[in-house]
Amino acid sequence: MLLQLALCRGETRRETEAATQECGKAQKVAGKEEAGTTEANLPDETMVGKGRNESAQQARPAAEKSSKLLSGLLAMNIVFLGVAITLSAIFNTASVPGTHVLILLMVLSALAVGWMTFHKSMNHFVPHQDLHAGAIWLRGAVFLFGVCSVVLDIFKAGYFLQNIDKADTMKVVYPIVEAVFISAQTCILWFNSKDCFHTHRNVTRCGLMLTLATNLVLWMNAVTDDSIHMELEVEEQTTHNGSRTQHQASMNITGHSCQSELCTIFQKGVVLMYPFNIEYCLIASTMLYIMWTNIGRTIIGHMIHPTHKFRGHGLVWGPMLGCVAIIVGLCIFILYQLEVSRDPTQLKPFLHFYVYHIILLSVMSLCSLAAAAVHRWEESNVDTNENPTRSLDVVLLQVAALGQLCISYFSIVAIAFSSMQLPLDFLNLTYSILIIIEHVLQNLFIIQGLHRPHATQELAISSGGINEKDLIADPQQQTLVLEETHGIHDPNPSASSNTKAKEQDNSNDPNGATSCFTNMDLRRTSQVSLQMDNKLNWRRKFLKEISMFMLMSNLILWVMPAFGAHPQFENGLEKQFYGFSVWFAILNFGLPLGVFYRMHSAGNLLEIYLTA
Repeated sequence: MLLQLALCRGETRRETEAATQECGKAQKVAGKEEAGTTEANLPDETMVGKGRNESAQQARPAAEKSSKLLSGLLAMNIVFLGVAITLSAIFNTASVPGTHVLILLMVLSALAVGWMTFHKSMNHFVPHQDLHAGAIWLRGAVFLFGVCSVVLDIFKAGYFLQNIDKADTMKVVYPIVEAVFISAQTCILWFNSKDCFHTHRNVTRCGLMLTLATNLVLWMNAVTDDSIHMELEVEEQTTHNGSRTQHQASMNITGHSCQSELCTIFQKGVVLMYPFNIEYCLIASTMLYIMWTNIGRTIIGHMIHPTHKFRGHGLVWGPMLGCVAIIVGLCIFILYQLEVSRDPTQLKPFLHFYVYHIILLSVMSLCSLAAAAVHRWEESNVDTNENPTRSLDVVLLQVAALGQLCISYFSIVAIAFSSMQLPLDFLNLTYSILIIIEHVLQNLFIIQGLHRPHATQELAISSGGINEKDLIADPQQQTLVLEETHGIHDPNPSASSNTKAKEQDNSNDPNGATSCFTNMDLRRTSQVSLQMDNKLNWRRKFLKEISMFMLMSNLILWVMPAFGAHPQFENGLEKQFYGFSVWFAILNFGLPLGVFYRMHSAGNLLEIYLTA
């Protein structure tokens, strides 16, 4: 009986548990049906909210395009207005005096300084930084040229104060306003050139375009300054009447004679610092444009961004030949200036000038051709990722080369079809042809070098420290380095912590799309830069040698025309063939672009040297 009772109780418990399980299943099914019914009976307001969010996301790109268009139109109108007033003051001085140009420049500078003050006072959300923008050499050049431009303004103000009875008061006030503008702009470019702003986008875009347009108008005013035109007109008179006394008396970029030694010092200081101001305006404009393109930009992905340091790597021939080119070039430049100032009709300074340039341009052409051949020989892939800084560098390189190409082709035509040909004309012809060849080959070498992946990245891939997938960019945005992932240069600590948390979540998810570095990978990639010194093969070393020589050669070729060595003005063949007004317009177009081309090429060659 006890056994039967126990069996009955066991069966009862089993039936109870089975009934409980069936009830649980029924409740789950009922819950699912209720959830489905609830989803089916959602109010229309929730669907309307989702539709509004989707429409807002679709409207944002349109608003961004409208903002870019508006700021671009603002800059274009300011530049056209400034160019029109500047040229009117040159060709119709009676109707448009030069002080009107100074008033316009002061108004633009004051507006730009006001925007920069407002910009620094606001709290900006900067979740990302474009690590390709604002290279240290570029910021260093802006700082150096900015200091020289401020010194130039001091010399200008001092000179006009010495001649306050003859000069207008506006000419004394203008250098002070320009110095304030240059100082504020240099601070913005030094500290914020890498930032991708995500707040106050419309105001920031318009402010950057206003500042960029102000720099272009300042550059236009500096290039077409009336004092430079006066100097060229005096040289033209000297060619015809040979009156050297009149030339020396009028050789004054300000138009006022100095009565004291301090005034003479200020005058010579203005002439010495003038080229730096021209270069400053152009370099600042390029950096402002990059900042404008980075507004609202989202940078995604993980990628190695090596910190480049300037190292010799045992280079000998490139620096040595570059130093020889600079020393010989400076000697020839000084002799050229001294001898031409005494007697512009003698052929000896022109002979030295052309022979030096022919030899140097020939060597530079051969080096560019050899470096381009090495680039073609290498099996590394071309970096086709979207990079606004590199795209702008390539465009500026090609546009700036048009200046010297234009002058060279006009010189070739004048020499080839001129009835009177002297031995010096054949040197001028050879020089013009080599200028064209050297520009084409150097552009080819620089563009190929800028599109090559960094050597550190290639070594990381080959050593297994990083996968190639981590170097692939998003098709819509540039995949740059988020150094905050490794705790370096973190612009927003909270954003960095959120990023790390997301990465941990994705690493736990087997289907996550984001790949994370393991500790072993991080240790291996951190040693990449240390391995570069040992794994620098002969091709990389050869490229570094050529890059250093080309860099130093471009620097001396920038110094000579920037500080007054212009044989195109003194030899007279092109002026007689085309006429003074036509040849003068050609030189005014070509020479400023040629000077900027050399400085811009030197910067790009430095980047190629560091990344090879």
